[in-house]
Amino acid sequence: MLSTLRRKVIEMFRVLSFLMLPVWVSLILRDGNQGLIQEVSAYSTKSHRYTRRGWMQVSCASLVTIQHPFSAYAKAPPATTPLENLIEAQETLDTLLVNYKRATTDCTFADVPRELLETKNKELLLEKAATNALFDKSASIETCKTTNRIVRDYLGVTGKGPLVGIEKQIKSGLEFVDPDFMDDYVSELEAFSQAYSKATSLSYTAGIADLDSVNNFSKDDADESKRDDDSNLQQTKKAIREAKSNLDAVILLLQKS
Repeated sequence: MLSTLRRKVIEMFRVLSFLMLPVWVSLILRDGNQGLIQEVSAYSTKSHRYTRRGWMQVSCASLVTIQHPFSAYAKAPPATTPLENLIEAQETLDTLLVNYKRATTDCTFADVPRELLETKNKELLLEKAATNALFDKSASIETCKTTNRIVRDYLGVTGKGPLVGIEKQIKSGLEFVDPDFMDDYVSELEAFSQAYSKATSLSYTAGIADLDSVNNFSKDDADESKRDDDSNLQQTKKAIREAKSNLDAVILLLQKS
């Protein structure tokens, strides 16, 4: 290796000496005929497209290269494994699934009792209206609606949380997975992408198409077991569970690599 480097250095000096020849001639003839100097300088600049400043820059660059012959081959900073970020995303999805009922129920609404709206209670209704008691908790009932807002925050589609750019992070793990696990890793990545895309799409639809997201229901009926399993919000939960299962497998493969 040292002999190869020595040959390259000698060859570089030869090339540099040849390139610097016109400038040396100009320096030698500095005290000579001015016209001859101009002619030599013109030859130097026209033939090689360089000024004297350019030659000095070439010389300096050559010396730097000689002193640090391997600087051009400096390696880029090593890539960072996405394992830590993926584990954080895994924990986020787990938290969402465990608290799905609370995350998808908004009970900040108050409705007038239906019996108060019946014709036979017209006088009582007018009395309550006159005293502004319609907005008193004693004269109203607490109702709820389903909401997709927190779910979409957790999924990262609103630009928040550790799931932002999750698919890109999983793909970056291809660089760190053991070749023996590569096929399994790619399969889990593809399955995750499908489940995650399904979850984000259904969660959006849940906010505009699910009846419970539009119509109020009693707080007593807020239990998740009373929801329609075919609703977009409940289908979103199933897709999230599938995506988390795939993410679990991805993390395990990285940990084994």
